[in-house]
Amino acid sequence: MRPPHAALLLLFILAYFRGAYSSGSQSRFTSIISFGDSFADTGNLVMWADPVLPGLLLKNLPYGETFFGHPTGRATNGRLVLDFVAEALGLPSVPPYLAKESNFSTGVNFAVVGAPALTLTYLQGQNLTVNPPINSSLYDQLLWFQKLKPSLCKGQGADCFRSSLFVMGEFGANDYRSFLLSNRTVEQATTYVPQIVDSISQGLEILIQYGAKYIIVPDIFPLGCVPTVLTKLASPNKADYYRNGCLKSANRLGRYHNSLLRQRIKLLRHKYPHAKIIAAEYYRPVLAFLDMPGHFRLNSSTTLLTCCGAGGPPYNYDFDSECGRPGVMTCADPSQALQWDGFHLTESAYKAVADGWLHGLLICLVFL
Repeated sequence: MRPPHAALLLLFILAYFRGAYSSGSQSRFTSIISFGDSFADTGNLVMWADPVLPGLLLKNLPYGETFFGHPTGRATNGRLVLDFVAEALGLPSVPPYLAKESNFSTGVNFAVVGAPALTLTYLQGQNLTVNPPINSSLYDQLLWFQKLKPSLCKGQGADCFRSSLFVMGEFGANDYRSFLLSNRTVEQATTYVPQIVDSISQGLEILIQYGAKYIIVPDIFPLGCVPTVLTKLASPNKADYYRNGCLKSANRLGRYHNSLLRQRIKLLRHKYPHAKIIAAEYYRPVLAFLDMPGHFRLNSSTTLLTCCGAGGPPYNYDFDSECGRPGVMTCADPSQALQWDGFHLTESAYKAVADGWLHGLLICLVFL
C-alpha cells in the first residue's frame, strides 16, 4: 500500500490544478487523436455493433444517463476522462472514427470498448476468450489511423500534427481480463506483461514516426480493485486482500505492468527527445479514491460496490445480471459512487482523474 502522505500529495495536486485549463486562455492544441479501450471509446463499438453485435448492453440505459440523458457508447453513466480533457482544452468531444459523417478537423477517436494491446488472432491462439471477438486491438487502431492520416494532413505537410494531442490508451487491462476470465491465474497473466508493454511501446514509436509530438500515455488501473476481478478471484483468505479490500495479487500485476511501461516511456523520451511523452495515471488516483473517499465526495461505504449492478454486497456484481439488462438497477446517487458497472468508473471518478492528467500535461508544457 502507498503511504498516506502520497495520497495527500495526490489530493493536493488534483485540487490545486482543478480547472487549470479552464481560465479562458487559448490552448496550443487544435485537435485530439485518441487510441484505447472502453476507458476512452466515445462510440466506436456501438457503431460497429449494428448489426454484428445487436445485443450490446452499452446501447441501453442507464449508460449515459447522468450527462447525456441517453446511451452514447461510453462505458459509464456520463463523460470519460477524454471528454473532460477536450473540454478543458476548449475542444469539442472527440468523435469516434466509425462516425463517418463526423468532421475530424478537431480530432478523432480510434478507441474501442474491449480493445486489447495484443491482436485478436494472437489472444485466441492462446485459447483465451476475447469479448468482444473483433479486430479492435492497438494494431488495428493504428491501421485505422494510417488510413485516415492523408485526409487529416491534407495540405499541411510533414508537420501536420504539431498542434495535436495524442492519447495512447490505456491498453493492457483487456488483455489481462481475458486471461483472468478464461480461468488463467494471475501468475500466468503476469508472464505476458513484457509482451503487452512491447506492443504499447511499438505503437508509440509508430505515432512518433508519423509526426506525433505530444502524447499522453496512461497506465492501467488497479485490477484488484474492480468488482469483476474481485468477484472472479474471490478468496476466503483475508491475507489476500489489502485494508481497502483490493486483491493483492491482481494489483501486483497492475503495478508490474505500470513499472515496465514507465521504464519504456523513459527510454522513448531519450530516443525521441523532440517528442513530449506524458505519463498519466489511473492506478494511484483510484487507490486515492479508495483510501480517502470523503475527500472526493464519494460514499465511503460503497467504494467497491457496483453502482449499476445486481447481487448486493460485497460487490453488487453478477456476471448474469450486468448493467444495461432489464431489471438491473442503478444506485441512488452515482455522483457519490466510484464503480459504475463492474469494470468501469463513474463520471465523477473520471472527472477527478482528468484533473490529475491536466496537471501532468501542464507540467510537461511548462518544464519540458
